[in-house]
Amino acid sequence: MTKKKKLQDGQQSEAKPSLPVEPWISMRNGSLIIVFTSIVMGVLTAIQVIPVKGWLEGILWGLLYAGLIWAIFFGLIFFNRLLKRNRS
Repeated sequence: MTKKKKLQDGQQSEAKPSLPVEPWISMRNGSLIIVFTSIVMGVLTAIQVIPVKGWLEGILWGLLYAGLIWAIFFGLIFFNRLLKRNRS
């Protein structure tokens, strides 16, 4: 029998797997991880740039790198909410 025939006979269609309702990590824990990661990566970037470009440019590159980590974090949250809005 085809799916169309099964539905006409009163049988239910195949159940779709549902997505998990709860996130696997809380927003608070995620934010703390991003804070720690951005600070560490910003400092490591600055340490690498300072001997080559000087203090001012090294600090600016470190701040830029840390800011880009936050931009990616908030960009993915925005993208995820767009997908959830279109799903319903």
